[in-house]
Amino acid sequence: MTHPGIDTATARWLVPLAALCAGVTVANIYLAYPVLPLIAEQFDVGDGAVQFVVTGAQLGYAAGLFLLTPLGDTMRRPRLLATLVVLTAVGLAVAALSASVAMFVVATVCFAFVTVAPHVLIPYIVTIVPPARQGRSLATIGAGMTTGIVLSRVLGGGIGELWGWRALFLLSAVATLAVGLATALALPRETRPRGIPYHRLLWSMLVLLRTEPAIRRAVSVQIPVFATFNLVWVPLVFLLTGPPYGLSVATAGLVGLLSLSTVVAAPFTGRLLERFGSMRVMALGLPVLVGGAIVMLFSAQTIVAVVAGIILLAVGQQAIQIGNQSRVLNASTDSRSRLNTLFMTSNFLGGSCASLAAAYIYSHYGWQGITIGALATALLAGILWIVLEGLPRRRRAAS
Repeated sequence: MTHPGIDTATARWLVPLAALCAGVTVANIYLAYPVLPLIAEQFDVGDGAVQFVVTGAQLGYAAGLFLLTPLGDTMRRPRLLATLVVLTAVGLAVAALSASVAMFVVATVCFAFVTVAPHVLIPYIVTIVPPARQGRSLATIGAGMTTGIVLSRVLGGGIGELWGWRALFLLSAVATLAVGLATALALPRETRPRGIPYHRLLWSMLVLLRTEPAIRRAVSVQIPVFATFNLVWVPLVFLLTGPPYGLSVATAGLVGLLSLSTVVAAPFTGRLLERFGSMRVMALGLPVLVGGAIVMLFSAQTIVAVVAGIILLAVGQQAIQIGNQSRVLNASTDSRSRLNTLFMTSNFLGGSCASLAAAYIYSHYGWQGITIGALATALLAGILWIVLEGLPRRRRAAS
């Protein structure tokens, strides 16, 4: 497949547009988070049960990542992107019109399955931008995705309280369709790629996982990293709307604005990546993540710990993901969609397991159990990184 490169001037506006598209579409996966209490009330189910909606979204997204995004190596990405955003908008509309919780969960899994536009965009943007701007491009799109996730919580809570959660899903359908199609039209055209049978395309990812040690190491570390973030993020609304804080759904959503600290940190992270490489970025990100988990241990006692903990967890998670993703995408330039698929599927499988665990832990052990679990997964990520990256380097140095 021929990839049309773009110059720096074009990258300055195309990358932010891709980041906007990534942010709007990825927000759909987290759309239910700020309105979980409203959905639970609508369908007359408990807080613990309604959290399984989040798990369904994560699992659907992970399945879509594995089964759909590899098509970016064999299809024209602009056309694939347009198809996905249309299907996503339809799924969101069906979710908004659901008559039962079962229908809502099924619709959520379905639209999450096709909401993989960011991971069609990322390998393509990394391929077409000038090499000197790869780090900043990854960081910009990562910041766009974080902004989308955060604003889905902030705006979602407010819209949910004003007009109801159904209006929130309908508005997201319109935004997804408009921004997604605009981005698909703006992307440079590709030549027709060489077709690869679908079963061989999927099988080749397992071959890459087996033959590329760097990918295996990146995947192993990323699973507990994203699990740490999700363990805290999923039940956070219940901490803030219950005792001791007793905030409204809309006010609790405003706390999510703190994660926009990653937008401030993104240019710095991108330049660090371009100058020093992924290992240095991860060496900085992991202690920040662990520090955030430690601070969250005190989040039920003081809102200051909530604020500081969210900022540290968000910045640490973003730095680790950008560093890890850069390594994976540059392992093979001809298979970037499949490599990104492997990385992000494992990422969101870890997130899905954490969402499922969060529902159980919160129901049985409360918020303190959540924070202890988050610290455990953060420490696990750090230990895995030291063992998997440190020991191979020592062996290479010894030889």
